[in-house]
Amino acid sequence: MPLQKFVKGIILVFILAIMLQFVTEVQVIASTGIKNGQSCKKGSKSVVQKDLLFQCVSNAKSWHWRSSRLNTAAGVAPTSTQQANIPVSPLVLPAGSDPVLACTGSGETSGDHPGWSSKESINLTLVNVSSASYGLYWCPAAAPNGQGVISYTVTSSIDASTCETTQTSCEMSGVAGTQEFEIMATDQTGSYLSSSPAIQNSGSPLLCNTHVNFCNPGPGYLTFPTYGNVAPQGIGDCTFAAVADWEEIALGTVPDPELIQTEFVDAGGTDSQGLTDTQVFNFWQSHGIGGSYLNIALPFYTDPAHLMSALDDTRIKAVIASLNFKKGQNFAGVTLPDSSYHWVVVDGYTPEGPLVATWGKTLQMTWQQWNLEVVSMWGITISQRVPSVS
Repeated sequence: MPLQKFVKGIILVFILAIMLQFVTEVQVIASTGIKNGQSCKKGSKSVVQKDLLFQCVSNAKSWHWRSSRLNTAAGVAPTSTQQANIPVSPLVLPAGSDPVLACTGSGETSGDHPGWSSKESINLTLVNVSSASYGLYWCPAAAPNGQGVISYTVTSSIDASTCETTQTSCEMSGVAGTQEFEIMATDQTGSYLSSSPAIQNSGSPLLCNTHVNFCNPGPGYLTFPTYGNVAPQGIGDCTFAAVADWEEIALGTVPDPELIQTEFVDAGGTDSQGLTDTQVFNFWQSHGIGGSYLNIALPFYTDPAHLMSALDDTRIKAVIASLNFKKGQNFAGVTLPDSSYHWVVVDGYTPEGPLVATWGKTLQMTWQQWNLEVVSMWGITISQRVPSVS
């Protein structure tokens, strides 16, 4: 018996030694990740690490990692090895085409969102790089009270072609050197607002170009019931229609249209009066919508970098977003006759902009429209059991 105890003791010590070695290895691995300010190579892909988004950015002398916080809910957080697709120029411009702009003092010195000290300081310049394409160059914006990396959205006034990038240059094909361009700067706090409405686009979803390094078509083959919500009129149940569209994309269920409209009325909605965000989330959590019960709706940053990162996470798949329209504003090919507040589901993106489900169809937004119109964006998790209703 003593011999058996001795053998068991030896085995236990051996097992504990293995476990201790494993824990030590895990701690070493966890401590060797990317750090803020650490040097990186130009062109390095951005990386999501825990709740931080690391991007390889440059200053006057070198390239280094810079982090920004990534809002994600417990249970849907990206893994430490996931790479986020960050908006960058799809094509590299020839070195000889750089006009070397004089950009001293171009960024604004006050304000909450990134922008420029004046319209002239943007210094947007076109350089013909081939018979069919132009290089666009501009001066950097600044955000004294901003957060995260600044991205830029340049949009053609003729066909709403869009360039979304974290650099200060990009290439556009098929544009004319005489046309006008709108430019916006965006970070986690919001966007530098353009003085004019969003440029009209067709709203037809674009095919993803496999040669472009940021593209996620999402479940483009899906079709959606309208749930009584059609463009640009219809009952005011865009919120409940968005929840139903999200359920089809994320859960694989297609809620009954009559049930959705009945639940909308039960929640206090009418043909002419919609519901607030809080009313929708409270009803979804306590009574359910379309057969599912909300666990949490976590606010995400709405800038393009975080939108694309969320959609690239297979555990999120799609987000619900709220948009604010002014009278005459353009949204995905439709000019809105009145000011309104609208919910959509974002389930993919192309270099042109987000792909959104609403009004019974999938529509293509431009990044310019998104930056002008988005108000809020939420990652959704569903309760695993039906809560009791008092």
